[in-house]
Amino acid sequence: MRLTGIRVEGVGRFAAPVAVSGLGPGVNILAAGNEAGKSTLFRAVRACLFERHATSREDVAALASAGLSLPVRVALDFEHGGHGYRIEKSFLRSRSAQFFRDGVLVARDRAADEAVWDLIGIAPGNGRAGVDEAAFGLLWVGQRQSFVTPSPSEAAAAALNRAIHEEVGTLVGGERARQLLASLAADIDRLYTAQGRPKAGGPLAAAIQQRDALASELAVVEARLADLDTHLTELTERLKERGELNDPALAAELAADLAQAQKAFADGEAAHALLTRLEVAEQKARLAFDAAENILADHLRRADRIDADRARLAELATERAPLDAQVQTANAGIAAVEADKAETDTRIRREEAQERALQRLAAVRAQAAGLDALKRRRADLAALKTRIVDNDIALEANRATAQAVAELDRLQREIAVSDARLAAAAAQVSLVLGPSGAGRVRLDGEILHGDVAQAAVRPLAIAIDGIATITVTPPPTDAATVKARGQHEAALNTLLKAAGHGSPEDLRTGRAARETLEMEATALKAELRSFGIAADALTKNVAVLDVDIARIVSLQDSLSAGDGVPPDLPDADIAARLAAIRTGREEARQRRQTLDARLAAHNGTLAALAARRGEIAGSLAEIDTRLAADLARLPDDTRAARHAALDAALAQARETLQTQAAALEGQRRQAPPADELDRLRLRIRRLEDARNNRRAKLEQLERIIAGLEGQILNAGGDGLGERAEALRADLDLAGQEVERVERRGTSLRLLRETVEDCYRQHRDRLTAPLRRHLAPYLNDVFPAAEVTLGDGFGIEGIRRGAPDAERFESLSDGTQEQIAVLVRLAMGSLLAERGFEVPVILDDALVYSDDGRIARMFDALSRAGEKQQVIVLTCRTRAFAALGGRPLAITDV
Repeated sequence: MRLTGIRVEGVGRFAAPVAVSGLGPGVNILAAGNEAGKSTLFRAVRACLFERHATSREDVAALASAGLSLPVRVALDFEHGGHGYRIEKSFLRSRSAQFFRDGVLVARDRAADEAVWDLIGIAPGNGRAGVDEAAFGLLWVGQRQSFVTPSPSEAAAAALNRAIHEEVGTLVGGERARQLLASLAADIDRLYTAQGRPKAGGPLAAAIQQRDALASELAVVEARLADLDTHLTELTERLKERGELNDPALAAELAADLAQAQKAFADGEAAHALLTRLEVAEQKARLAFDAAENILADHLRRADRIDADRARLAELATERAPLDAQVQTANAGIAAVEADKAETDTRIRREEAQERALQRLAAVRAQAAGLDALKRRRADLAALKTRIVDNDIALEANRATAQAVAELDRLQREIAVSDARLAAAAAQVSLVLGPSGAGRVRLDGEILHGDVAQAAVRPLAIAIDGIATITVTPPPTDAATVKARGQHEAALNTLLKAAGHGSPEDLRTGRAARETLEMEATALKAELRSFGIAADALTKNVAVLDVDIARIVSLQDSLSAGDGVPPDLPDADIAARLAAIRTGREEARQRRQTLDARLAAHNGTLAALAARRGEIAGSLAEIDTRLAADLARLPDDTRAARHAALDAALAQARETLQTQAAALEGQRRQAPPADELDRLRLRIRRLEDARNNRRAKLEQLERIIAGLEGQILNAGGDGLGERAEALRADLDLAGQEVERVERRGTSLRLLRETVEDCYRQHRDRLTAPLRRHLAPYLNDVFPAAEVTLGDGFGIEGIRRGAPDAERFESLSDGTQEQIAVLVRLAMGSLLAERGFEVPVILDDALVYSDDGRIARMFDALSRAGEKQQVIVLTCRTRAFAALGGRPLAITDV
C-alpha cells in the first residue's frame, strides 16, 4: 500500500479544504513549523482508515475545527495491489463514507468502512475499541510515540508470525505455539479472573454456585421441619375460636333484632314518601297561584306603562322646542372668546420675544464685564509661555551639564596626576629674565613677563627674539604614563568640543550660566503652578482663552435693534423693561385664564345642550318602541275583557292551593319525625355490621385453618425428611464437581507454563528473521551492534562489543528512541518482503538525536525508503533538510 493523496476539510486549523501535495514512493518529508497542523493531518489519516464514519469517539470529535459547526471530511488516495483506491469519509455531521476503486464507486457507508479493512488486512474490533490496526499500528508512529517499544497487537503479531513461518517453518514457539498459548489463556480466562479468583459465569464459578445453592436449600428444608410443630399448635387454637363464634342462639337473636328494625324503618319511609308526594302537589298549586298572580300584575303594569308613556311623549316634545335657540347662543359666545384668546396669545408671544432679547443683552453685558480680566490673563499666560520657550531654548543651547563638569574635573585630576609623575622624573627648566628680557622671551610660543621654573615633561621651545630658539628635550620616561596622559588630554578635548567650549574655564563659566537657567526654569514652573495649570496644558489654556474672548466679542458684535431692544440700552432700562414685560405677561396670562374659563363654560353649556337633546331623542325613540310593543300585546279595545279573565283565573288557583295545603298538613301530623328514621337507620347499620363482622371473622378463621391444614399437609406430603437426605447427597456431589474443575484449572496452568518454557527456549530462532532485517538498519546507526529481542518481539537490550548486553531501560532517551524506530523499520521490511507493504509514518520522531546520530538515522530511513513508502512529519526544518527525499506541502484546494 502506498499513499498518493491526502485531503481534509473542517479538521483542526484546516476549516477550509487543504491537500498534501508531492506524495510518492521512497522517503517523503513534510517539514513545517509548530502548530502547522502536521499531527492533526496524521490523526485525520488514521481516523479515515481505522474509524467507522458513524463513530462518536472523543478522539474523532477532537479533530473538528473549534467554534465551527462543520463536518470533519477526510479523503485518502492510495495504491494497493496494482489498483488505485480512494476512501472519503465525513464524520460528526453529514456522516458518510464512499470507497472507490480505479475511479469507480464500489461501496458506501458501513460497507465502505469494512471494504477498506478487508483490502488492507485489518479486522473490525468490538465496542468502542475500534479496529485492530495490525501492522499499521506498528509502523504509524504518532507524536511522542517514537520512544515507545513496539508492542504488536493480536493481528500485528499474527502477521509477523506468518512472515516468519514462511522463512523458518513451523516451530514450537511459532504461530502454532502462540495459538496454543492463546487457547490455553482463553480456557484459563473462562475459569479465573486476572487476580486468580473464580470468574463469574465460568465453569468453576457455576460449580461453586451450584454447591452453595444446594447448601442454602438444605438449610431451608431443615427450617421448615422446625416450623411444622409451630403450625400444629396454632391450628388447635383457631379451631376452638371458630366453635365459639358458631353459637346458634347468638345468631338467632341478632337476626330477630335486625328484622324488627328493618320493618319499622320501612313503615316510616312509606309515610314519608306519601308526605313527599303531597308536598310536591302543594308546591305545584302554589306555583300555579303565583303564576296567575304574576300574569295579572304584569297586565296591570303594562296598562299603567302605556298611559305613562303617552304622557311622557307629550312632555318631551314640549321640552325639546327651546333647545335649538340655546345652542346658537352658546356657539356665538365661543366664537367671541376664541377671538379674544388669539389676540391675547399674540401679545404674550411678542412680549416673550422682547424678554428673550433683553435677557440676551443682559447676558452679553455680564460676559463683557469679564472680558478685560480674560485678556489680562491671556497676556500673562502668553508672556509666561514666551519666557518658558526662551529658557528652554537657552538650556538646549547650553550643554555645560553637571555631568560634563564632573567629567572635566575627573580628567583634569588624571592629567595632574600624570604630570606630577612625569615631573618627578623630568629635568627642571628655570628661566630668569634680565632687565631687558621682559617681553622678548617665549616659552612654547607664550611670551614671558617674569621668571619661570617648570619640569620638562615634554619638549620645550625657548625662543629669544632675534637671537635664538632653544629646545629642551626630556629624557625617555614612563611610556604608560605618557600614553595615559595623552588619552586623558584627548578625552578632555573631546569633552570640551561636545560641550561647545574652547577651554575648561569656558566650560565652567557655561555651567554657571546653565545653573542660572535651570533655576529660572524652576521659578517659571512655580509661576505656572500659581495659575493652576499643568506644564503640558499651557498652550491649550491660551487657546481656550482665545476662544472665550472671540466668543464674547462675537456676541457683542451680533447685538442689533431687533425686537425693539437697542444695543446701547442702559442696564437700568433693561431691568425696568423686563419688570414691565413680566407684569404685562402675567396680566395677559390671567386674561387668558379668564377666557379659557369662559370658553370652557360655553363648551360645557353646548355639551350639556347636546347631551340633553340626545337624551330626549333617545328617550323618544325608546318610548315609541316600548309603547308599540305594549299596544301590540294589549290593544286598547281588549284591555277590560282581558282584566276580567285574569281575575277569574287567579281566584281558581287560590282555591286549589288551599285544598292541597290542608291535605299536606294532615299527613305531616301522621308521619314519624326525621330523627326517628335516623335512629332506625343507625340501628340497622349497627346490627348489619355486627352480623357482617361475625361472618368475616368466621371466613378469616376458615382461611387461616385451611392454610394451616394445607401447610401441615404439604409438609407431611413433601417428605421433608427424605428431601433433606437427597439434598445432602446432591451437596456432596456438587463439592466433588468443584474439586474436579479446580484440578482442571491447575492442569491448564501447568500446561501453559510448560509451553511458555518451550517458547522461550526457541525464541532466538523465532526472532532470527526480524533480526536479519534489523541488522542493516542497526549497522547504519550502531555499527557491529546487536539488539536482543524478547517475548512478543519486545526489545530487551543492545550488545555493542562488550560480552554483556546493555539493558534497554538503562539507555538514554535518544538511544531508546533510535533503536525503537529501527526495530519498526525492520518489522516493516520483513512484512514488505512477504508482500504486505505498509507505509512507515513518523510524526516528530528523533527529537533527542545529536547531529552525528541523526545523520546515520537518515541513512537508515533512506534504506527503508528503497523497499516501502516512508513519510516523515517534522517541525525541525533545518535539521531534517539533510534527509532528502520528496518534499511535501500543505496547499489550499
